[in-house]
Amino acid sequence: MKFTFVAIAIAGLSGPMGARTIRSMRLRSISGLLITTALLAICCRGPVAAQQASTSPSASELVSDLTYLASDDLDGRGLGTHGLDLAADFIADRFKSVHLSALSGYADYFQPFSVTIDSTVNPSTTLVSGSTTFTLTQQYLPQGFSTETEFAGPVVFAGYGISSDEHHYDDYSGIDVKGKAVLVLRYEPHNEKGTSRFADNDWSGEAALATKADVAAKHGAVAILLVNPPQFHGPDHLLPVNRGGGSSSVPFIHIKQDVADQLLHQAGSDKTLAQLQTELDSKVAPHSFELKDVTISGKVLFDRHKTLTKNVLAVLPGTTHADEYIVIGAHYDHLGHGGPGSLLPSSHEIHRGADDNASGTTAVLQLAEKFAAAGPRERSIIFVLFSGEEEGLLGSHHFVEHSPVPLDEIVAMVNLDMVGRIRNETLYVGGDGTAEAFDGILKAADETSPLQLKSIGKGGRGPSDHESFSVKKIPVLFFFSGMHPDYHRPTDTSEKVNFSGIAQSIDLTFDIVNALASIPRPRYIAKFDSQPVAISSGTGSRGLRVSLGVVPDYGTDESIKGVKISGTSPGSPAELAGLQDGDLIVQMNDRTIVNLYDLTNFLGAASAGDRVDITIQRNGNTMKLTATLAERKG
Repeated sequence: MKFTFVAIAIAGLSGPMGARTIRSMRLRSISGLLITTALLAICCRGPVAAQQASTSPSASELVSDLTYLASDDLDGRGLGTHGLDLAADFIADRFKSVHLSALSGYADYFQPFSVTIDSTVNPSTTLVSGSTTFTLTQQYLPQGFSTETEFAGPVVFAGYGISSDEHHYDDYSGIDVKGKAVLVLRYEPHNEKGTSRFADNDWSGEAALATKADVAAKHGAVAILLVNPPQFHGPDHLLPVNRGGGSSSVPFIHIKQDVADQLLHQAGSDKTLAQLQTELDSKVAPHSFELKDVTISGKVLFDRHKTLTKNVLAVLPGTTHADEYIVIGAHYDHLGHGGPGSLLPSSHEIHRGADDNASGTTAVLQLAEKFAAAGPRERSIIFVLFSGEEEGLLGSHHFVEHSPVPLDEIVAMVNLDMVGRIRNETLYVGGDGTAEAFDGILKAADETSPLQLKSIGKGGRGPSDHESFSVKKIPVLFFFSGMHPDYHRPTDTSEKVNFSGIAQSIDLTFDIVNALASIPRPRYIAKFDSQPVAISSGTGSRGLRVSLGVVPDYGTDESIKGVKISGTSPGSPAELAGLQDGDLIVQMNDRTIVNLYDLTNFLGAASAGDRVDITIQRNGNTMKLTATLAERKG
């Protein structure tokens, strides 16, 4: 695909400026009431609002930008679609109109890259051990991020496939895996409750599949065979292939437990996979060994369908520290007409993504305009809108792997993802522990803003584009207005957006970036990265195999013990069980639920089909409901 502005010709108007004029005409006719309401909300907010009026973004342009990005014209901004290209053209046009510079090598403001939009396993894929040929899709499945190649070698059992100085644990200690295939368990050593021994909540970064692949490759393995632990995790399901893109340098194959036990039996081992897991979990010490006289060979091939997409980026050069950069980013893609990422997977309606993430895109555009008008700061500022976030942070990953500026010159990254549903004047922030200076900067900005900042995780990890930067040890801040029942559904539409809240978040971010532009260069702090960001709900939470289908209410007073919900997903176990908006979950079976981490941990150890007694408080009364957990889709 050639990256050019898409010309629109209606009534004699053509090109990007013509398209913008047409949009203005259309918005005046269909959104007059919406714009008027938003203008009143933004401009008439009492003394604080009056004091900030000179720096607040243009209300009409804010509404116009978001309404266009979430309009049916853009068809959900799905990856590889004409609607996403229209959005990219719109963003580049705005950067150009406020006289922001293109980065060197990106004269058109576009950073193009190729992505896989679909991966299926080629039938010629094989896995063979001795005289046994295993059955594709029934006994094994390569993962979409696997490299495509042939391999052969002896087999080594390497525990959980972890090599970690931080946790003083190394499955590769004392064992040579060079030229061999490693058989490893999924996750990491479990405690007696079936949760991690390395992390207080969820799993540490050592459990990530990509981490296991990297560690195996660094030790010279020719392939990695991943198997589900027999204990704590329910039925033995193979992971879906997913789209992937070949990021693992070795073949990465998920096998069933019976395949692993067959390999152990061939080696004459006196222990089953379950017994090996028990030993590893109880002793929290490696027990790796080569499977005597066992070899395995195979071939991994995919049929991949690729498309071109692009990040859109511009820069405001700095003054005294122009060779240092602050990145302000958001993703501008969404789900198109649904599909695997939708929480209504059977729906083919347009998923408009007004909050996710037309809101963040609009905020970045307004910040670009504000900073361009204000003039250069001490440090340079890069504004970037990422593509492919919904498919796995693809755009931000490409940015950091092919950075237009030296990565070690990026001082901080600020990410705005879903800032359109601010309630109770609360804006959530993640990553606030990744630099020592952040506490003071956030406190100062909070004191002058109508918004109240509330931390959802001090670490740099999280399910949005800032994670790509934190992995590179760049301090990050992540702003987020909270989950809601319209998340990843066709009902995430512009009339439900809190425009005055977006305007306030823009002003707050402007102040924060101003401070970042002049402070001494911060050092990345990694000690909180094992703590998960508290935005999961059991409804599409990454890493969970089951779905409950509740939407947490992030405006809940922290002193309240339990998880208050603001709704349930249609047709979910929670809805079928009778949970309602405002319910406070205080117990799941015999486990007390104090906070969202407790709920996530409970669901992480559960299996689809489990019947769960849920104790709730509703209108001052304690009630017990029963839900049957469902398998998480997508």
